[in-house]
Amino acid sequence: MAKFDAIGGPAAPFKPYLEPGEQIRNVAYGVKQPNMLLIIGLCLLAVLPGLIATFLLTKEYLVALTDRRIIALRFKGSKVNVQEILEYRLNGLPQAKTSTGAIFTHIKISDPAKPFVAKFHRMGPAPQNRENAMAIAAALGGKAA
Repeated sequence: MAKFDAIGGPAAPFKPYLEPGEQIRNVAYGVKQPNMLLIIGLCLLAVLPGLIATFLLTKEYLVALTDRRIIALRFKGSKVNVQEILEYRLNGLPQAKTSTGAIFTHIKISDPAKPFVAKFHRMGPAPQNRENAMAIAAALGGKAA
């Protein structure tokens, strides 16, 4: 899990990817974990190797809502070493599905070229992670319940 104070806040990793004049509105931290049955199966085989495999298969994301786009950075490590950049224009957004429950806000963007799926915990490391994830979900056409 990234320590955002050490890198200048959760919005800092997005600065090199912003267009001139583009403003960040919300930033949220999310993850995509392997299927729960796979996690349980791996842990039943051997607890420690199962937990290590789950850790290695989990993808971490920082997602930003700007005035023009949704930008998702997949990263590894506590210093946010960006491995993949996904961006979606707000005016040409593919079909998105969102939901907010008691613990997680789920966001899924169904783009054939670059699909995105992640869940955002209400107590993520980014300040106001739940509110920011809900704002991003609302911008995608979901409900900010």
